[in-house]
Amino acid sequence: MNRQITKHILVGFSLILLTWGILGVVLSGSSFGDIEPMAPDLSSSLNSEESYAHFKVLSIWIGSATSIENITLHIELFTWNSGGTNVAWSDALFIVLDLGCFVIAIGTVSVERREDRRLQKLRDRVIDEVAINPGIHLRELHRIIGCAMGALQYHLRFLERDGQVISMRNGNVRHIFPPDFSSDDRVMLLTALARNPTVSSILSECASNGQTTQAAISRTLEVDKSLISYYINSLLKVDILRTVKVFGREKPVLITDWARAAIDCHDILVQ
Repeated sequence: MNRQITKHILVGFSLILLTWGILGVVLSGSSFGDIEPMAPDLSSSLNSEESYAHFKVLSIWIGSATSIENITLHIELFTWNSGGTNVAWSDALFIVLDLGCFVIAIGTVSVERREDRRLQKLRDRVIDEVAINPGIHLRELHRIIGCAMGALQYHLRFLERDGQVISMRNGNVRHIFPPDFSSDDRVMLLTALARNPTVSSILSECASNGQTTQAAISRTLEVDKSLISYYINSLLKVDILRTVKVFGREKPVLITDWARAAIDCHDILVQ
């Protein structure tokens, strides 16, 4: 919104300057053959004390900048001779056009630099959050950052293209990682799955107790056994957990060797 307001102000001010310059061209008649006779006719009226006062008021109304003061000075010097009107308006025209170009250039650069800083600040926030929470999924990152989802996806594309973040998909969920987190897809998948609080609790129980059963985990976490069974079966499929063969009883589960090493190396369960 601030950027749009700034643009409107710049455009409005530039139009004022352009109008003032065009008026100077018309009154000077320097390059328009049909209008040239106007200038001599206007010279006598513009050389009067009343017209001079009007020029002074108009200069003060436009502004008190150095360039505008130069316009007033040219009017004072040249409007009191027979050809003064043309010279004054010609000088005023070039000054106004130069000032208009300067304002447009400076304003455009200022708006673009402000926009660049805003974008860089947002991208820095994304990088910081991903570094703190490796494996964070897109919707969770969206909630933390607080910007529009489309804008977040746009910035993530650029960050991933530049190698500042990497991502992986687990089903329909996209997870974001720092670029130097791990080159092992299994470790990234383990980290992504551990972002789920229930999965993280299951892995913590297995890490603390060695082998344990689904019933024991369900009682400890006070979570329905069917839900515990669903997550454990998912972890068994990707070789994060494995079962222990025990005759005549429920098969206990425990963390596989590679998964335990990854958990210890990357502090995956320490959030």
